[in-house]
Amino acid sequence: MSSEKKFHAIDFHVHVDERVKYQYIPSVLRARGLDGAGLVTHNDFTFAKKITEKFKKIDKEMVYFAGVEIDTADGHLLAYGIDEEIPANRSSEETIELIREFGGVSIIPHPFMSHNSIGWKSYKLNADGMEFYNGFAKFFLNFPNIMAKVAFKHNGFSRIGGSDAHYVNAIGSCYSLVEIEGEVTEAKILEAVLKNRTEAKKKPMDRYDITNFFKIIFTPKEGRKVVRFLDYY
Repeated sequence: MSSEKKFHAIDFHVHVDERVKYQYIPSVLRARGLDGAGLVTHNDFTFAKKITEKFKKIDKEMVYFAGVEIDTADGHLLAYGIDEEIPANRSSEETIELIREFGGVSIIPHPFMSHNSIGWKSYKLNADGMEFYNGFAKFFLNFPNIMAKVAFKHNGFSRIGGSDAHYVNAIGSCYSLVEIEGEVTEAKILEAVLKNRTEAKKKPMDRYDITNFFKIIFTPKEGRKVVRFLDYY
């Protein structure tokens, strides 16, 4: 008899760079009622993987998986399920093919957020998913998210929700309900993206969204270094 299918709440877009106090991520996930998170950096998969492996050792109740937010020539792309760095500044088409060649899953984040987004070119791309709810976009009266839902309603992208949290308390402001049978694992989460078994969700905007917005806009981009975890880790 097969295991029962259930929906699990996953925030696909949680940053562990740019001064994010990532040591608090497990407690915030629990407080928000989430089951796991995709941990990402900008153009530094190695860093995200290192932090993810630490969390896997200290917190076995949640599911953590590493990803990277890649600068392409057309805008940002998220990649998960890879084991090596994806070169930055290539075309979005070539980047998606590289992600697929490396056995990964590609997601278009915040498609209508100014200079760092792919926008209408997404119509031409063969990505696996798209953020229909992005936490950063909520600050703009949710209009970029609404545009994504309307423009790409019938394009076949798996519907992803991600907080885009550069501030730890913003985790879970947007998230995905992922349909999984049995034990929740990274492989099953990514398989659900490939099979369109995800649903994007968002919470009402609050002070954490506002702080996250200002963190993204005004925090200087620094070197990606693994800092010491707090003593209780």
